[in-house]
Amino acid sequence: MTKATQTPVPRTPRGQRAKHDTATPKKSTPKPKPTPKATPKAKADEPKTPKDKQKLSTDSAPSAKRRKKTDGDLESRVFFNSRLNAHEADTEQFQPTREDRQLYDAARSAAALEEAKVTGCAVDASTPASTPGAVSVGYRVKKIRIGSYEIDSWYISPYPDEYSRHPLLYICEFCLKYMKSSYTYTRHCQKCTLRHPPGDEIYRDGSISVFEVDGRKNKIYCQNLCLMGKMFLDTKTLYYDVEPFLFYILCEYDARGYHFAGYYSKEKRSVQGYNLSCIMILPSKQREGYGKLLIEFSYLLSKKEGVSGSPEKPLSDFGLLSYRSYWRRAVYEILLHVGKRARVVTIDAVSRKTGMTVDDVISTLQTDGMLQRKGVSYAIVVDKARIERFVELAREKAPRRIDSSKLRWAPFLTKNTTVVQEDDGDISV
Repeated sequence: MTKATQTPVPRTPRGQRAKHDTATPKKSTPKPKPTPKATPKAKADEPKTPKDKQKLSTDSAPSAKRRKKTDGDLESRVFFNSRLNAHEADTEQFQPTREDRQLYDAARSAAALEEAKVTGCAVDASTPASTPGAVSVGYRVKKIRIGSYEIDSWYISPYPDEYSRHPLLYICEFCLKYMKSSYTYTRHCQKCTLRHPPGDEIYRDGSISVFEVDGRKNKIYCQNLCLMGKMFLDTKTLYYDVEPFLFYILCEYDARGYHFAGYYSKEKRSVQGYNLSCIMILPSKQREGYGKLLIEFSYLLSKKEGVSGSPEKPLSDFGLLSYRSYWRRAVYEILLHVGKRARVVTIDAVSRKTGMTVDDVISTLQTDGMLQRKGVSYAIVVDKARIERFVELAREKAPRRIDSSKLRWAPFLTKNTTVVQEDDGDISV
């Protein structure tokens, strides 16, 4: 590693100064200042602020809206990269005239008449279709196609307008989705993976099954169910508020799946003690005993809960006939069974045995003339021969009955009750 050598600085003798010390420094001559350029004087009408400039430009420049277009201006301008000439770019010539409006109204009137032939709605041909009120809003689905059945509707159901305009509606028998064309229905049947209602199967007896579906968990399915039920129920008013209800779906089972046959619904927390809100059996499945089967099933659940139940009032005409027939059969069977063990039968005992309310038991006995007044109180007068004949005729028809041993169900709300059966056949709670 080599060290850098430094050149020695010569030392001057005493009394002599170094040359660089005696030399006088050169005076720096100051640079001449640049002469400012003469700025032109501002004109009197020149704006001094940006706002004044903007105001001046808007006042001085002619407005584009007010300026009339001349042929020279249109020809000099370029429209859509010179793809359109001035004549083609002028939109003022395309304003609809009176003749155009007449042709448009005539076309709409012809389309409305053609649609009315399909939907069956009345149309006022004298009123132009472009004015409101030309076509009546009374659209109605006349038929539904569910499974292999094509069923006529009884009442108007509030389906969306785009579906109500079609006289035939297609409904999947598994997921209850409604469609307005046969092509969409066929494609849906090929893709639908659901083969049973989206709930718990709580009862099965042979080919008959009952599913419990919660309206809060399966909202779309229950809404579709209510819309279809409104076609056959005149007194039904709720279609979309399904969360407070439980739905019990009756199905027929085969190799393809569980086919819809009917249903009934009930409130989860009924203040009046109703065990059934509405019941509907498809017209294609009626006259097979399914209505009374679901009614008996609703009372079986009431007995499992330890309470007495009653259907929601008012009942429809068909519902009232079905309930009176079931009440008569249930009360007669209890009177015939308990009467063999004890000579005295109370209304409370019949109510607890059947799951019916006391009012329904009294109504059934009064209708058949079996409740007579004796002094201050009332007594049940039983015609044993009449009851035995009625029960024998009912058994000869071989109606569908519920087997309570095949029920797999826990109540939604439990009640702390203790049921004790006595020797005379009476029940005390």
